[in-house]
This record gives sequence, C-alpha cells and structure tokens, in this order.
Amino acid sequence: MRITITGTPGTGKSTVAQILSKKLSLPLYNLSDLIKKEKLYTSYDEKRDAFIVDIEKLKEFFEEKKDFIAEGLIAHYIPSDVIVILRAKPEVIISRLKERNYPQEKLNENAESERIAFCANEVFELRPAPVTIHVDTSTRKPEEVADVIIEGIKEGGLIEEIDWLED
Repeated sequence: MRITITGTPGTGKSTVAQILSKKLSLPLYNLSDLIKKEKLYTSYDEKRDAFIVDIEKLKEFFEEKKDFIAEGLIAHYIPSDVIVILRAKPEVIISRLKERNYPQEKLNENAESERIAFCANEVFELRPAPVTIHVDTSTRKPEEVADVIIEGIKEGGLIEEIDWLED
C-alpha cells in the first residue's frame, strides 16, 4: 500500500506518519530529508529557507516502490493508493510552529495557508489517489489521528468537514 500524507506545517504529518509506519509495518519517507539526500531539487530559496523540489524526480523516485508512507508538504504530488490531508485550526498551527521557533512571517504564512485550505484544495483538484482521507488534528492526539486514518483506509475514504474561514 502506498500512502502519502500532506498538510500545512504543524498539522502533525511527521508524528502521525511515524505512528502509522509502525502500526502498518510500512517504510517511512520524510520528504524534506529525502529531497536533500537524493538531490531531488532544482535550487534553494534562501528567503524561505527551502529547496525548490523537482517534482518529476520526486515522482521517479517512488515510481517502482509498492509499499511506503511518504510524508511532507508536497506528498500529494506522489501517486499513491491513499492520500491523507491533515488539517489543524490556524491558531493551533501557530502554537505548534512557535514551539519550533518559526519566525513570525512563516507563522503568519502557514496559518493563512491553512485558513484557505491550500493543501486540501490542491489535493481535491489533483485527485492523486483513489482513497482520500481528510482529518482535523486540532484536538486529537497523534495516536488517535493514526487510528482515524486506519479506519478511513478500511472504509475506502473519510472526508471530515473542515472550514476555518467560518471561524
């Protein structure tokens, strides 16, 4: 089974992916680490302190792989069997990212991306997998989120209604 997990920074992708990897006995790829290690980028954006990913090279890396979990902001560009979109309230995003010492500009940028559902909208537009799971992590423990995802896989999908524009 090929599972990709995407979402705004601070939604819980890395933590939930580690739990899922253990529960499902699947190898885990953290895309930030993988992109640097395998040089799957075209350049480096100093202002954003981020590599500009070569999406085609990223897809090629996973082309022959049959069983894995890949987690990261751009995981939804990797063809998979299950795409998981993790969401969290913008104020939760800010709180979680403050713990990582993100600068104020990045806090605001990520909170706004979450508010307008940037990642979720891309996923729903691209439809990169036959099964979609859309989960609010704002008040759930990571283990609970992993269990919700496993249940969503068994059920053939799960779409929680999430709209931060109404808050």
